[in-house]
Amino acid sequence: MRKTTTKLWIGLGTVALLGAGAAQAANMGAADHGTHHPAAPYQVAATQGGEGGEGGEGGEAGHEHDAFSKVSADEALVGRLLLLKGHLQVGWSLYEAGRPDDAAPHFLHPAEEIYKDIKKPLSRKKIPQFEKELGALATLVKQKTPAAEVAPKQAALLATVDKAIGKAGKNSARFVMSVVPAVLDQAQDEYKEALEGGRIANAVEYQDASGFVLAARDYANGHAKALGAKDAAAQGKLTEYLGELAKAFPSAVPPQAPVVEHGAFQATVSRIELLKGSFR
Repeated sequence: MRKTTTKLWIGLGTVALLGAGAAQAANMGAADHGTHHPAAPYQVAATQGGEGGEGGEGGEAGHEHDAFSKVSADEALVGRLLLLKGHLQVGWSLYEAGRPDDAAPHFLHPAEEIYKDIKKPLSRKKIPQFEKELGALATLVKQKTPAAEVAPKQAALLATVDKAIGKAGKNSARFVMSVVPAVLDQAQDEYKEALEGGRIANAVEYQDASGFVLAARDYANGHAKALGAKDAAAQGKLTEYLGELAKAFPSAVPPQAPVVEHGAFQATVSRIELLKGSFR
């Protein structure tokens, strides 16, 4: 059995960003129900002040699970960039919906946990660094700057991340299908951590998983042509399975009970892993 340590993302920097009240809420890991938000990739409750939970991704602070330990250095770099992108996407959905305290961990995790693992690989690939931009965006979140003012910075940073992903990776079906299952392996680990006693007890872990699934699905869809050219039937199954995973996240703010049990979620991730052989 894999040993997983308790993940604590609330360091001094996080407390400074969130404030004592929000940090306490994050430790509680409670969640409320979401309502429809058409601009987001899933529903988000539009009221401020929801509660979060603990966080941290595999291979990063406080978590022994490393989804990228069995892939190449370039594949690991792209995978971690996708984790970072997933954080920013789910964080923005929450922030845009008026939930800055819920959004804050997802702007902090990239800077505090993920970036240290990609800084040297970015330099090795001669890809421009964007650490300062991450910090600047987190500062805007800390200050609870109006979403309309944050939006251009968010969009610019996502564009930078997408460019880094493009430069770091390859367009081959084999490369893509090494990265996607690794990202989803991380997502299923986060999803497992979110569940306790038949309920979603940790909102931030749930949101991590949702962001990672969204980023992996976007990445796969962006390479659908290469995947389909290699094996159209397998590409169709991949699209179907990614859709099944997305159903686990009806809202960025989680429901009390999971829509998809972890066992079913993990089984779908395993089916996607088995598809790798079709793209070799």
